[in-house]
Amino acid sequence: MKATAFLEQAERKAQVVDALLVARYALVIHDGMTLLGDDEPPTRWRASFKAELRRIDAALQMAGIDTQQPLRPPMIGNDAEHNGDGLPPDADDE
Repeated sequence: MKATAFLEQAERKAQVVDALLVARYALVIHDGMTLLGDDEPPTRWRASFKAELRRIDAALQMAGIDTQQPLRPPMIGNDAEHNGDGLPPDADDE
């Protein structure tokens, strides 16, 4: 395998792992939240993402990622549409 092909493959795998970590973070944050329906009186039910979290954890563990480490929030500001301070460009406009 040529070096460039190897690097491209490693970059694709890293992007998949990053996407799984962001998805895992979002699901952990929302797991157990109470959802309200728009009927009267509002129907309430608890969101459960335990099955999805188990599947993501299994995939991350297969990739060699330790899922027992603390979750880090996804950071914005590493792309062209953000200015690097973690906020969208127009966040401080009034």
